[in-house]
Amino acid sequence: MPRKLPRGLAVVAMAALVTLAAPNAVHAGPAPGNGSAVSGVAELSPEVARTVTGAGAEARQRALAEYWTPARMRAARPESEIPAVRAARAARQPAQGVTRPQGPAGAIAPAAPADEPRAAGPAGASPTLYYPNYPVGHPVARTIGRVFFTLNGGNYTCVATIVNTEGKSSVWTAAHCLTGGGAWATNWAFVPNYSSGSAPYGIWYATQLWATNAFFNNNSDFANDVGSAVLGRVNGWRICDYLGGQGIAWNYPIGQYVYAFGYDGAGRLVAENGPTYDGGGGTIYMVNSMTGTSSGGPWLINFDGSWGQINGHSDFKYNTLPQYMFSPYYGNQVASLYNAVRNISS
Repeated sequence: MPRKLPRGLAVVAMAALVTLAAPNAVHAGPAPGNGSAVSGVAELSPEVARTVTGAGAEARQRALAEYWTPARMRAARPESEIPAVRAARAARQPAQGVTRPQGPAGAIAPAAPADEPRAAGPAGASPTLYYPNYPVGHPVARTIGRVFFTLNGGNYTCVATIVNTEGKSSVWTAAHCLTGGGAWATNWAFVPNYSSGSAPYGIWYATQLWATNAFFNNNSDFANDVGSAVLGRVNGWRICDYLGGQGIAWNYPIGQYVYAFGYDGAGRLVAENGPTYDGGGGTIYMVNSMTGTSSGGPWLINFDGSWGQINGHSDFKYNTLPQYMFSPYYGNQVASLYNAVRNISS
């Protein structure tokens, strides 16, 4: 299991810590507000579209594979440098009010694949190691990956996580890693188990992008900054069937102990762990020293060292509180978005 990172920082108790037993994992039914999600087709940028030869999904995948070279992936900028994201975060002030569950708690269990997937490279090779020393193929390392996309003419990077759904084709991330300024990102790609340009399980390309209506229409609404992408198949496989998927939970009490995962600037998987606190205004927070390259990375509860349930994600920091990472509180907006994508299959 990941070990707690040394931090030497005092936790400011903005809300009392509550230790609570998590509800049993269940397949929850539709949630209130199921129409509050919006989607778009995952398009190619004009630059990449001009390179497509042939027709169909395979032609599109070839063009994207040629575009997302290891060098271009390494050069992608953190999403925190997207002008609209930077402006929205700079203008945001610490929220007021109390964040609470919005309805019945619901949770989806994680799902391991029937067979262990095979990474690219020689048998038994572990070309890279991950802090906290997860080898290539560890369930955490292979269900979490780097996202690469083009928005407003720039190439950026985030983090996403394979989430278990009936459709077995979705990853979960922050909405600002999918959309900005009323437009959808292009050239959207997910690289599970990424490390500094390597893609041991290939590059998986999005066919649909999803976000909450609230964030799509107001990119400053970080309490609703939740999104999902539906990925096309690779070699006939749906991504969750091949690599497994983490579970997800919503409307849980604040104070859950979470294991947060993301990527550092060098492209290495990193971790933090600790309890969550009420951030006000529909948000939660934890002590977390990660930076913008970790945005969209999951906060897992009920974590057994390999599998858990997403109950938050690294989303934003206040300039005056750099030691804390904030996440949308996972409430009805998460249930609505999950129910919108759960049956979509590639």
